[in-house]
Order: sequence, then structure tokens, then C-alpha cells
Amino acid sequence: MTLARHLTRGLAVAAVGLLLAAPAAAQGDSSFAQDAARKVFATGLDNLASVYIRKVNLGDFAVDSLKGLATIDPSFAIDRRNGRVNLSVANAAVADFTAPSEDSANGWAELMARVVAAARTHSYPINAESTEKLYQAVFDAGMTILDKYSRYAGADTARENRAAREGFGGIGIRLDNDNGAILVQSVLPNTPAEKAGLKANDKIIRVASRPTSGMELKDVVALMRGKVGASILLEVERDGTSQPMKFDIKRALIVPPTVTMAKTDDVAEIKITSFNHDTGISLSGILDGLRNGKNGKVAGIVLDLRNNPGGLLDQAVVVSDLFLTSGQIVSTRGRHPDSTQLFNATGRDAAKNLPVVALINGSSASAAEIVAGALQDRGRAVLVGTTTFGKGSVQTVIRMPNDGELTLTWAHFHAPSGYSINRFGVFPVICTSPALPGTQGLAEAIDQGILRGTVDLTQRRSADAFAENGKDDLQKVCPYQAGASADTDMQVARALLRHPDLYQRALKQSLPSLAAKP
Repeated sequence: MTLARHLTRGLAVAAVGLLLAAPAAAQGDSSFAQDAARKVFATGLDNLASVYIRKVNLGDFAVDSLKGLATIDPSFAIDRRNGRVNLSVANAAVADFTAPSEDSANGWAELMARVVAAARTHSYPINAESTEKLYQAVFDAGMTILDKYSRYAGADTARENRAAREGFGGIGIRLDNDNGAILVQSVLPNTPAEKAGLKANDKIIRVASRPTSGMELKDVVALMRGKVGASILLEVERDGTSQPMKFDIKRALIVPPTVTMAKTDDVAEIKITSFNHDTGISLSGILDGLRNGKNGKVAGIVLDLRNNPGGLLDQAVVVSDLFLTSGQIVSTRGRHPDSTQLFNATGRDAAKNLPVVALINGSSASAAEIVAGALQDRGRAVLVGTTTFGKGSVQTVIRMPNDGELTLTWAHFHAPSGYSINRFGVFPVICTSPALPGTQGLAEAIDQGILRGTVDLTQRRSADAFAENGKDDLQKVCPYQAGASADTDMQVARALLRHPDLYQRALKQSLPSLAAKP
């Protein structure tokens, strides 16, 4: 998942009626509007010019983007030479345009819209495709000259992305399609569905008076969602009942839960699966309960960040702040003036200095790496596991006029000791990688008073994330192996919390040394 900040921009562009006078080649999708397309392209190009982490030639981006139409019609071709942009279909020249100046977002947006309109006029496959498919083909091609984290999402996908980040109007159930039957997979706690009495394995046969038989799961989900406060009528079959049950449920704002807690003896095991708008407040509530003794005696916390793909930057800061009393959490640096920021702790430490062991692996990325790096560099947690993913960039999410989203990389982030997390990630101080000899029996060794498997973090903190020199050595320090058993991580964490002296030794090895690169 992308580490993102939010940015919504509207771009007012003067309408210029420049249409090619040519007969339509085929009757196809009628939703395409050249002026609307120009606004979508202008919004994308304007933000690319202003917020992307490096300067991009807008002309190159526009032409490379338009080449994406060849994925719909392989006979489509476009090239730029001698100040002209030439379009051909099936090896026949069909149009050419004067190229705008390289940095003219509006000019290239206008040209892009005209090219798509011309392509639809002369290509049956392109004319038959939906407007959203055209946008996807164009932006997907352009993104290939940027970086692997920048991307375009069409309106439907963007709505799902926003729902995951910000919540949506719903009733709080997860659904499954079991051979055509729409079943309630689970009911989220403290939601309208739970209060109404829906249960796992209930079979939903009607939604808003529409039979679900033959419907795709995504269409049932779309029916379930709607305006917060509006009611939805469900008809349900339940094992043990002779007649269908009816539920009239009022929708509420549903934010997918990302934080859960279990307790093993006196250890609180907190799992964060991703970072959305409610992650910080959910964790705060759990820590408040631990502090107030609602869950009995607690000797320490295991913060499980494994397989966490990331999420929102501000929530990574909030989560880190919940464990810290002072100091820097993360800094971000990019080309746009607003991208250079420094985030510091506010002095909360809602965990009240309880010892913390954080678990990480090669699928811990982005926001999860910010939290891991901050807690390690500030001497607040011992990291156990393997090297993290190494996604050290921040993306800004731009809402497009068509309700899609353009996600652009706009900054790199740095751990408190100054190193960039990019490429090489965050290293644990106790490595459990099965790829290395001697990582078996670590928990047993700790219980016997032996601390082994530790990693010297000096090399990582002094490494240049953009240099090739030493890259191979760094990647071999504590490599991640997908599919490896996760039991060792948790066993080591519990053992450390049982032995405060060894925990403190590991914590001291986590602290930055004077040799760390600023």
C-alpha cells in the first residue's frame, strides 16, 4: 500500500473548441467528451509539473501516455518530430498537430484530448472502448516513465481506495460469494449490522428488494453502500429458521479496522495491518485500556508490523507519537516546497514506558517502516524479524475531475538518525531470517541469558540509499524469505520481554552511534 498524503485540486482551463472535422468511423462509446478529457489531462499534467519529486518533460510524458492507446488498437501509432505530433492508424497518417512548448500543461492537455478524439474517429477498437478505459490506457503508459509507486486509478478503483482510507457509508459486514450464494463472512464489531443482529453465515437473498441470485459480489457490495444515515432493507436466510428474516438497517460511516489486540500471559500483542484514518485513534484506545488495567497486568507490548503495506503518512506519525516522549519521528524531502517537512513527537507516550518489541519483515513497507525506524532510532523499541521492504517515498493523491485518482511520488522520507529508508528498508536489531545460519533457537538462548543474532546497524545508517557501492552486502545482512514461519519472531519477542536485562542490552544496540550519517 502507498504511503500517501491527500491533495485535491481543481484546475480551471479555458475551453478551446478545436475538433477535427472528419466523419465518425464507427458508432461506439458515446460518453467521451473532448472538453472533459482535456480537464482530466490538464489536472494530471499540472500536478505532475508542480508536485512530482523530479522535474518531468511534459511533452515526453504526454506523447508516451498517448502511446498507451496502442494497447487497445495495435495499429495506432504516434510520434513527435520537428515540432509536430503525428498520428497514424493502420500505417495511414490521419492527423498531425503543432507541439506546444515543453512546459505547457494546458497546451499538452489540449493536444492529448484532440489526439484521443482523432483516434476514436479513425479506430474502431478505440472508438468502442469506454472513456475510463481510454484514461486508464493513457495514464498507465505515461506512468512507466515515472516510478513504480506513481499510478492512476479509474473512478471505480479510486472509490474503493478512498473507502479503505477514509471509510464509507455501510452497515459493517464482510461478504463472500459461495458458489453464487452471497454469505455474511463476518460482522464488524460496534456497527449497525451487529446491532441489528446479523450473523456470520447469514445468506443474503435480497438487498433493497433486489434478488442477489446471479449478482456479482462487487454489485452486492455497491448496493450495500450509500449515504450515511440512509436505510437499507436486507432479506436473509439463516440456518435454523423456516422463513427469511428482514433487517431494516441505517447506514453509518464504516472505517475498516486496522488494529487488533490479543494477550498472551502478561504480554499485549498489538497487530496493525495498515494505516487508515482510524488507525491512530484505535491504537490510542487500546493503549488507554492497557494503562487503565482493563486487560489485567501488562509487562510489555509486542507491536506487530509484519506484512503491513503502509497507508497514510499522518497516521504513521500519530502511531509513532503514541510511544514517544520527544524527538524527531520522520522527515520528508522532495522538490515541492511543501514536501520538506519535519515531524516531531509531542511527548505523549500513551504506553507509559512499557517495554516494546516491534516485529518487522520484508512485507513491512512505507508507513510501517516510518514507525519501525522512529521507534528504533529513538531507543523506544527493539526490532525483531527481517529487513523491511524499503519503500522510502511519500505519494500525494490527487482527485481527478472524473472522480479517479492520480498518485504521484512527491518526497523521500528519512529515519530520525538521517538515513533514507529507500531501497534497503529498516534493519532489525535481532535477525530471525532463516536464510542465515544460527537463527534457530533464538528464544531459547534468550531464556538461557544469551543474546545472539544481533545486527550491527552502523553500516545501514551510514549507507547512501542511492549508491550501488555496498548494496549487495546490505541486502545480505538480514534477508526476508517469503513463506517462512513467523513463530520465531513472536517467541523471541516474548522471551525478550521476560528478560528485562537482555531487552535493555538489545535496546542500547538499537540506538544511533556517532558514526551515523546525518
